[in-house]
Amino acid sequence: MVSRGKHKVARLKGLGVKYGATVRKRYGTIYRLLKKKRRCPKCGSVKFDRQVLGIWYCSKCNYKVAAGTYDVNFERAKSKY
Repeated sequence: MVSRGKHKVARLKGLGVKYGATVRKRYGTIYRLLKKKRRCPKCGSVKFDRQVLGIWYCSKCNYKVAAGTYDVNFERAKSKY
């Protein structure tokens, strides 16, 4: 008898069946974009994370920039705050 493997689904906390497939897919793409590893544009380390909504921070060189909510787009917004 052939065993069928389970589908691999990204871990989406709190999104069950009742939210629908479209909402879960949208949330999955945004979540993966938010959690991917980023390099600091100043020092090049991988410790560049989002502190709060729109504020990105490097814990190694203390570089802070205001940019997008889920992704850093340096062409649009640059700041030294």
